[in-house]
Amino acid sequence: MPRQVVTTSLLITVAISALLSGCVTVSPERKNEVAEKLGWVTGSCLAIHNENLKIGDELTLHQVSDQEHSKTLTVISRASSSEQCVPLQKDRRFVNQLTDATFYYVNADELPELAVASIKGYSTRGIKFRACYSNQAVQFFAFKGEQQIWQGYYFVAAQVPETCRGSR
Repeated sequence: MPRQVVTTSLLITVAISALLSGCVTVSPERKNEVAEKLGWVTGSCLAIHNENLKIGDELTLHQVSDQEHSKTLTVISRASSSEQCVPLQKDRRFVNQLTDATFYYVNADELPELAVASIKGYSTRGIKFRACYSNQAVQFFAFKGEQQIWQGYYFVAAQVPETCRGSR
């Protein structure tokens, strides 16, 4: 009987992992120049599809609204713990790592609750940033005109009011 419980639990875990993986992994088309230049930030944590950032690299913060935010972030190190990076807490680490983003520990004079960051020197002229909540997650978007050029996903592991419908 215990072996059957273990087998059933393992099958359920594999099924859930496959389902989540299908929902949040980044397809090769999403891993592009824009995805290497834009990431999302919460507190002292940056998630970006760029594993080549170095200590001291600077990024510019952007509010997730129509207003630009010109604060600068500096990379301190790769984030490896939940103390450095809330998205790596035990209840959300697995899903957030499914996106294939690299997590960095960053600092700024004032750390944002939620924002988008661009690598310093990357032109964001004409780009509008948005964020909305859906199904225990924050979804970030960048639009150039009507075209969506980037999307970020942050699993917060808590029920949040749905705001994504019609908000993009």
